Amino acid sequence: MQKGKVTRGPRLFSIGQVNAVTGIPKPTLRYWEKEFGEFLEPRRTTGNQRRYDEDSITKIEKINYLVKVEGYTLDGAKRQLERLEKVNETDEASPDPMAELARAMSDYLLKKVAKD
Repeated sequence: MQKGKVTRGPRLFSIGQVNAVTGIPKPTLRYWEKEFGEFLEPRRTTGNQRRYDEDSITKIEKINYLVKVEGYTLDGAKRQLERLEKVNETDEASPDPMAELARAMSDYLLKKVAKD
């Protein structure tokens, strides 16, 4: 580690800062925290103040989009978020099809060359 270099954790934002960035009222943010608890759980300071990381802000913006723009009910937005998370998990778990094809072709060619 270099002298004088400080490692920091993720940048955290207060509820007021999240309100300023997203335009979503503080009472709405507090309500969504209760309603979307499995998706949205801000950290807390020792004084019990909320601190949101960038991932939480992204989730808040998704919730806002689903509810305010797409017109989902809160239950519908929860179901949509669950679907989106499952899709993201599947995408992360499954390899890139082109990379998989390239690997398979490479393995095939190496075996072919080894036999000859």
